[in-house]
Amino acid sequence: MMNPTLEEKKNFISWFIQNYQLKRRESLWILNYLLNHEILLKNIHLIEEVHTTNRGMGFAVVGNPKDAFMYYKDGKTFEDPEQAFHDLRLNWKEDFYLELFFDQSYQVLSFFGVLEDNPYIQESEIFDKDLEEIVEKSLEKLAVKDRIHYLKKQIDIALIQYDETSFRKFTKELKELEEKNMI
Repeated sequence: MMNPTLEEKKNFISWFIQNYQLKRRESLWILNYLLNHEILLKNIHLIEEVHTTNRGMGFAVVGNPKDAFMYYKDGKTFEDPEQAFHDLRLNWKEDFYLELFFDQSYQVLSFFGVLEDNPYIQESEIFDKDLEEIVEKSLEKLAVKDRIHYLKKQIDIALIQYDETSFRKFTKELKELEEKNMI
């Protein structure tokens, strides 16, 4: 996915702090600490599925069903933010992974350009076959809708130009598409 700059990370975290309330105040303290310590922030990676990493934290916002704070280290799970903070400061040269649990997190993180690939999961594990099929069907429907929109424009142009041949050609194709796809 992305390889965000330090500035992009800072902009996103600042925006996030202003727009969301975290379930635990310690999570907010950690985010503010990261904003003020660029040397640490450069090794922070905003990802999905943080529980698969060897060093990572998950913060949930108020209203999200996920646990308020989770710290993952070498296959173990902890709920103590101070332990995570201590590890973060002590091992400041190492990569550290962060997942924020809030509505539409994927879209927002992508929009800000800060969502990174999780190196602990392979891309094939991310998408299951059902999801892949849903995406494929959605793309097909979108392509059909785009073609229908294009044909309607061409029909309008043919009508304006009194071009009966083009009108019949585009109308026929439109009718076939609509019957085939029952739109």
